[in-house]
Amino acid sequence: MYVSMNVPTGVPHMGLVLEGGGLRGNYTAGVLDAFLDKRILFPYVIGVSAGSGMGCSYVSGQRGRNLEILRRFHGDPRYLSFRNFITTGSLFGMDFVFHKIPNRLIPFDWKSFVDSPARFTAVCTDCETGRAVYFEKTPELAAEDFYTTLEASSSMPYVSPMVVYKGRKYLDGAISDAIPLKKAVSEGFARNVVVLTNPAGYRKKREPHPPDGLLYFGRKKLIEALKTRVERYNESLEHAEAEEQAGRVIIIRPGKDLKVSRVEKNREKLERLYALGYQDGARHLSAAIGK
Repeated sequence: MYVSMNVPTGVPHMGLVLEGGGLRGNYTAGVLDAFLDKRILFPYVIGVSAGSGMGCSYVSGQRGRNLEILRRFHGDPRYLSFRNFITTGSLFGMDFVFHKIPNRLIPFDWKSFVDSPARFTAVCTDCETGRAVYFEKTPELAAEDFYTTLEASSSMPYVSPMVVYKGRKYLDGAISDAIPLKKAVSEGFARNVVVLTNPAGYRKKREPHPPDGLLYFGRKKLIEALKTRVERYNESLEHAEAEEQAGRVIIIRPGKDLKVSRVEKNREKLERLYALGYQDGARHLSAAIGK
């Protein structure tokens, strides 16, 4: 069972940037639990796709919650299955993951999340403009609205339908701003910790997918963003690495390649990835908090 804790003890003046990666996000869950065990809370957290899902449990102080979700529901067809894709258009059971789990099965501590002094932002892509939209938590935000923005942030193109929120349609934030380091800097955080879910040396390559023009007919800006996202992702990665060389960024990423896919079916491999994240997070802790 996960542990809910009151954070913080240490508050570094740094932003925390969490990329996505589907089920590779369990690496991020391990990193964040290492921070929670040392009662370290970053004042600004911005997450993309799986990074937003993992990051909200960190801000609410629910240590181990993401690991419990993995252990209880990985392998459950309601969580991930081709049955979901056939019936809903999404490999992941989005209603199950983003509404039933946090509301009933493994409750999300909404009050602790809202009351936390840490700012939290989920990144989505607007399907009309092709641009990133940043949804930040506010005291007035309704829980169900927040869960919908998390769902939109995690709705991977080609294998998920667009999510409607307040009259507009959204998809995965990784299409438009996969590593939102520049956004963190624009919010006043010159120094940042960036958690990546692929090992050093990784560069995104083009993958086969259904025709953009067929799936997203008439959405020219979204199609353009999809066509250029590989190059823009690699540019963002190179920017983060340059900032690391300049001493303004600490990058935490898998110390070894466990060959985990975004829709990994091997739960034991995912648990090893979580353990690696915990180990890497603990190893970088002193640098992250300036000690």
